[in-house]
Amino acid sequence: MFIGLVIAILSGACFGVCFFPVRYMNKFAWENIWFLYSLIAVVLFPILVGWATTPHMWGLYHEVGWKLNLIVMAAALLSGAGVVMYGQALIRIGIALVNSLGNGVSLVLGSFIPLIFQHRDAMSGRLGISLLLGAVLSVVGLVICGQAAAQRDQASVYMDADTQKGSSHARAALIGVALAVGFGILQIIMNLGLAFADDYMKIAKAHGTSDAFTANAFYIPLLVPSMVTSGLYFAYLWKKNRTLSQLRSPGVGIYCLWCVLIAVIWYAGMLLYGWAMTWMQSYGPVIGWPVFMAAISLSSAVLEYAYGDWHGRALRTLCVGLGALTVSIGVFAYANLLIQATT
Repeated sequence: MFIGLVIAILSGACFGVCFFPVRYMNKFAWENIWFLYSLIAVVLFPILVGWATTPHMWGLYHEVGWKLNLIVMAAALLSGAGVVMYGQALIRIGIALVNSLGNGVSLVLGSFIPLIFQHRDAMSGRLGISLLLGAVLSVVGLVICGQAAAQRDQASVYMDADTQKGSSHARAALIGVALAVGFGILQIIMNLGLAFADDYMKIAKAHGTSDAFTANAFYIPLLVPSMVTSGLYFAYLWKKNRTLSQLRSPGVGIYCLWCVLIAVIWYAGMLLYGWAMTWMQSYGPVIGWPVFMAAISLSSAVLEYAYGDWHGRALRTLCVGLGALTVSIGVFAYANLLIQATT
């Protein structure tokens, strides 16, 4: 299980840094950035990787049954709305803050709902205390990181010039915080899906899929339909802002390459998270999810600090939050040892 913990941290690091290139693309419309990234990361990659790693993949969906497939696809439509919220929040408050705020909401819901339903007996004794303490530390750390948003005195470097003109820094930050919280609520769909989609994993394994890739077939119904929801919003913005022509403009190639890089790193994080779940077994959504969340916030904050986005009082507040997150990872690692000792 320790290997799964390490993989979950690496997965979180991928998600924490993948959108950093957006800061270099503020002359390219947001809807075009997110359209290209989504097309590659949530449509092309899941289908290609799923097909390459899952024998008899289409037959798997027939065996799973139409009911569960429809439930997962309906969840994917909500996930698409989360993608939009994340992207709109990111350009207003930056990677570190959108991750910290969104993760603070999704951490408790995404981790403790599976715990209550699948491992209620674990809430007693040292293991239960460790899990609760780790979650509390994670939430406290993430909330403190979010508080740092109110202490920053500069506009987001991810925001394009037109958006900056349309609203004040304070108003943009407030909208960003609200969107990040909404994203956090919808983000738990991925973790809850992995927690309760055992049928996909079991059937994929029965078809001869390696343990490391059993989640790949599940990612197709979970991710691909999300493009419907986000795509409708992209179309609305193309009509409103008349920015679709940018996709045919000279020099668009460099922006396409940035979007490919974002998609590659993001989907690598998805693959690693699915792999971590196989190592951590049924406790993956309980322990792996908080560690994954903390790793996202830590990596994105460290990267932004390295680029000079944090200083003064806001930086000090952020460091306190990151310290709590780091301790939470250690507590969950201790819980990991307790689980190994009892199995």
